[in-house]
Amino acid sequence: MIHTEQQKALLDWWSVSHRNLPWRETRDPWAIMVSELMLQQTQVSRVIPKYMDFLEKFSTPQECSQASPALIIEAWEGLGYNRRALNLHRAASIIVENYHGVVPDSLDELLQLPGIGPYTARAILCFAYEKDIGVVDVNTKRVISRITGELLPPQELQRRADELVPQGKGWIWNQALM
Repeated sequence: MIHTEQQKALLDWWSVSHRNLPWRETRDPWAIMVSELMLQQTQVSRVIPKYMDFLEKFSTPQECSQASPALIIEAWEGLGYNRRALNLHRAASIIVENYHGVVPDSLDELLQLPGIGPYTARAILCFAYEKDIGVVDVNTKRVISRITGELLPPQELQRRADELVPQGKGWIWNQALM
């Protein structure tokens, strides 16, 4: 599969070539969750100002859940797919009601939240909670397919992605692959 020297080369490349993005500067699970929902099918350049503005208005799940859906959609304006905003609002309410305002740190619990699928749940676990798990998006899928020389079914792809993560380096590894 991939060798330690190849992993090191990728991590070294990322350390000098990565883009500075605001969600990479935090490990706040709520901020990571907001960024991941905003980044779904939306260009990074459009997300950055909306992300900053949204978190200024709704810096916690409590603040988001207490706002009206109309205010959330207004803050989301320009990102498209308003259903993502409504899912975020509903998820915030569930987080407040069921998890004392703290974004869950388990895959099963995250998957129960509206708008959170396997990629987003794993991204939250990796980028907020620094868990050593593979985060499979289209870029990661492409890299793993090139390494293995085959298109893998989703479960096998995820298993391989998890195997590739160097221990203790899940956050930076997944950033580099993306």
